[in-house]
Amino acid sequence: MKISRIRCFGLFIAGLLALGALACLENGASQATAKIKLGALFPLSGELKDKGQDSANGVRLAVEEINGGGGIESLGGARLEVIYADTQGKPAVGAGEAERLIRKEGVAAIVGTYQSSVTKPATQVAEKLETPFVVSISIADIITERGFNYTFRIQPKAGFYARDQIHFLRDLDKLAGYSVKRVALLHENTDFGTSAALAQKKALRDQGIEVVADVAYQAVGAVDLSREVAQSLAEEPDALLTVTYLLDSLLIRKALAKSGKSLPVVDMAGGVVSPEYVELLGALADGVFTMTEFSKYAAGGKDLNNRFRKRFGVDITGDSAYSYQAVQVLRDALERAASADRKKLREALAATDLGPGPRLVLPSERLRFDRTGQNEFAHLFVAQIQNGELQPVWPPQYATAKVIIRSGHDQTTPAN
Repeated sequence: MKISRIRCFGLFIAGLLALGALACLENGASQATAKIKLGALFPLSGELKDKGQDSANGVRLAVEEINGGGGIESLGGARLEVIYADTQGKPAVGAGEAERLIRKEGVAAIVGTYQSSVTKPATQVAEKLETPFVVSISIADIITERGFNYTFRIQPKAGFYARDQIHFLRDLDKLAGYSVKRVALLHENTDFGTSAALAQKKALRDQGIEVVADVAYQAVGAVDLSREVAQSLAEEPDALLTVTYLLDSLLIRKALAKSGKSLPVVDMAGGVVSPEYVELLGALADGVFTMTEFSKYAAGGKDLNNRFRKRFGVDITGDSAYSYQAVQVLRDALERAASADRKKLREALAATDLGPGPRLVLPSERLRFDRTGQNEFAHLFVAQIQNGELQPVWPPQYATAKVIIRSGHDQTTPAN
């Protein structure tokens, strides 16, 4: 009888332990590993490997800080473990890697991918497999306009970029006494460039600004864009709006210099925001404008930039800042869900509403996803390269420098 009671008690304890283990597994962190797997999907090789590595470093910093600060508290201090995957800049590879991360690696969510043309099929895979996908960088409007439930985008979409870009062009009259009435578009021809150009056309029409040229080109393998630049300038626009990656942005700037013409050039946060743009062009980079999602000169940007520079030896960019923010958003959702179950995590992400504080590092008062999964409060700066530094010049409340316009025969007109 005594032995039977002992056996019963032992079975009771074993049952409790088994239930506890199952609960831990449901929460995504077993007692043995205490880890939650996340996927990071970026172009880590190929022509865009600089962008991919920069984005991956934003993920690394966020994960190191979260784990160093005690992990996910609601899951008993579970640590984040990141599985990095290389899209090679190719849509089919990105989709295949997304499936591998979900099916074989068992990640709770994915962050990525940088290119809209890769993000589209990768998020489609994640939707099919009911896995949250937090888009750090990829601007094509369609990404969050397909009725998906598992896609959430941190970055502003193309429509937001165009909206703010055209408002800046309008404001140039009062900022620098320079009126923009005619604009040329020059853009690469993937989803990134074409979606941006479509949004630009709509925003320009709404503001009564004429589009006098729309020139598309293939960025991959390009060695000379002089002909495309000449086509853009043929109708004598007041400003040139570009949508680029790094190598083509360099070719455009060199072709503009050879043309002898000077006018405001405003990039869509593409190649111009890369540190290599200034490093490779030197003084020739000065004067170019770009949309940018983040600035180390904006309020709150200095501390994050200092931490990033200490860890990686370079300044943080919008790409790395947004991937850092994507991980912080996942951390917040994991804490509230108290689970890494994909469906529960998806529900927590949909309810995200971050206000000012340590988990919101972007220059915004709020981060919340609308019903499509788009960060509805995302907004942008316009920065200008001045003396080799990207200085925010718009909106005025965030400006750290005045606009400088070079037009005509390279004359310089400082703002009032």
